[in-house]
Amino acid sequence: MSIGENIRRIREQNGLTQEEFGTIAGVSSMAVSQWENDRAVPRMGAVQRIADHFHVNMGEVIDDVPTRSPASFSEVPLFGRIAAGTPIEMLEADESHGIPTSVQELYPDAFLLQVSGESMNRVLPNGCLALVDPCTEVTRPGKPYAVTINGYDATIKRVRVLEHGYELSPDSTDPTFKPQVYDYGVPGTDEIRILGRVVWHTLPERWEY
Repeated sequence: MSIGENIRRIREQNGLTQEEFGTIAGVSSMAVSQWENDRAVPRMGAVQRIADHFHVNMGEVIDDVPTRSPASFSEVPLFGRIAAGTPIEMLEADESHGIPTSVQELYPDAFLLQVSGESMNRVLPNGCLALVDPCTEVTRPGKPYAVTINGYDATIKRVRVLEHGYELSPDSTDPTFKPQVYDYGVPGTDEIRILGRVVWHTLPERWEY
């Protein structure tokens, strides 16, 4: 079943017009029509909004999860753990993990990192695998990015570019996690390097809402 067929199924099961469905997804009715006719594919942000609204896995939107067809999944490198909390050393690992092929085709160079910690738990639960699309600049301020701190520590945070540095902000149910500012105008400030933007994630095993 294609992405378009999945979207049409979800829309029709909920008795929605393309315009109503587009409002939920944050797009026009024309975009929904293009999705359903497999002339275009939704961006991950729209997929996330659909999944959140209808309380389904993202995989139910972008692939045929119930059939678990081997051809529907592709292996992606899993480089190691990454802290979503106190930064920890990112350990490389010779592993891989399957993700929907339709996602892999959208982000062919992406890699997976395992989230460890609670500072991003509103969007990235502890134990999930975050798919990171490599980049060296923040093109979408405020979105979750994987970054290295001083070249070897790694973390995922919402990143905002400052005049002389970066602000790394948590997105957590725990109010003790606070934004951290890295101002290069201050001597001794740790160096921040952008690894990539988080574009998708899996839920951890035994996840419960």
